[in-house]
Amino acid sequence: MIGAKKIAAVIAAVVVVAAVGVYLALPTIEHGLSPAPDSELDLPTNVEFSGTELEEETKTSIVSEVLAEIMPYRSVKYDKMNISAMKNGEDHDLRVTCFSDACEYPDVYDFTYYGASKQLVQNRYVLEAIPAAERAKAISVALQNEEAANLLKGNSLETVTLTVRRVLPETAVKFYLPKTMLSVTWTRFGDNPVVVSVLVDPDEGKAVKVWSNLEVENKGGEKGKNE
Repeated sequence: MIGAKKIAAVIAAVVVVAAVGVYLALPTIEHGLSPAPDSELDLPTNVEFSGTELEEETKTSIVSEVLAEIMPYRSVKYDKMNISAMKNGEDHDLRVTCFSDACEYPDVYDFTYYGASKQLVQNRYVLEAIPAAERAKAISVALQNEEAANLLKGNSLETVTLTVRRVLPETAVKFYLPKTMLSVTWTRFGDNPVVVSVLVDPDEGKAVKVWSNLEVENKGGEKGKNE
């Protein structure tokens, strides 16, 4: 059985990783999205609804609000968008999944649409609609970082499935500069979970920050058994 200290350490790790938008769960954000300077904001025309049945007027309002909030990565075009709605009292919780033919993975946004005020508030997002070439470049940069390479090798993470996700300027500024960044993250689950994440500046082609949950465990006085 996992001890209380280990559980606390794992929870702390998840919280910190979520703060930089790189963990598998949808990270909470404080502000709505605004288009980045390098985004052409090429919006989709193919919008589908699922979940709770909505009136046409409500659908039109939601689509208008959503299109004003979503932001594809640089020259990426959203070719299809699915809006899954779930009624929550007088309001609706929305999961908006945006697909691009040029990307393997979608961008996912969670919103709440308030019926009385007809306002949309963004809660969380996971942004993985990144072209293959950009993903590969970010991974290469991360692997060339000595600190990250040592963490991966020391914790046998080389074969773990990784994620590459976009970090928005309002989050990136807390760790580097207010610009769009990419995070490359390796996660191994189990009794002794390990997370290693590298924040990459795609313009400069360099790693600007390396993070691991092992640091959190060590600061808490409990050494991870991953060496």
